[in-house]
Amino acid sequence: MPQSVWSSINTLLEAGLEIYRLMSPTAESSKTVGETTVDKLTNGAILVSNDKDVLIAIDKSAAAEKLSEEAIALGHTRGWFLCYHGAASAIPLYELSQKDAHIRKYIISEESLRATLCGNYPEYVKSHNMSNPPEAQIKDADAPPYLFLQKQLDQAADETAALVASAQQTQTNEFDRRQGIFDDVLELER
Repeated sequence: MPQSVWSSINTLLEAGLEIYRLMSPTAESSKTVGETTVDKLTNGAILVSNDKDVLIAIDKSAAAEKLSEEAIALGHTRGWFLCYHGAASAIPLYELSQKDAHIRKYIISEESLRATLCGNYPEYVKSHNMSNPPEAQIKDADAPPYLFLQKQLDQAADETAALVASAQQTQTNEFDRRQGIFDDVLELER
């Protein structure tokens, strides 16, 4: 991952951990300070987001209790936390959601989560499916990957809107350029 991306992720994580420290242990499940929002997923696991990034941070001791070795191996160590960004968050989110139904409310598309798992981590899916009965197996889904959290969907919508606006501006500029050429040709003919 490029250094600039890690710099952005580290900044977000630091802000998120500071907000997490300020949160009441029992009363608050979500808190926003500035552009950064922290949602407690479960004890020791938080979802940190702003308008550009989403990541999951899990306390190492909670990860050791709740996650598989594969999920732990995907995490990037940041102090006492394992950090998961992008597709890497799919495995820990999936595993946590299987153990704690509360976490499922953050997953807006189970199909997208499965598509992400199957597309990015086929060995994990194979291993998981071999050790689970058919009803607990991960089955691929015909869904876009990486859109399993609301923040991911919002970011994709914002990126699409920005691309559409850029394309419209490009078309307007091209129309204006061609109109100028057309006007010049008409002027020469007179």
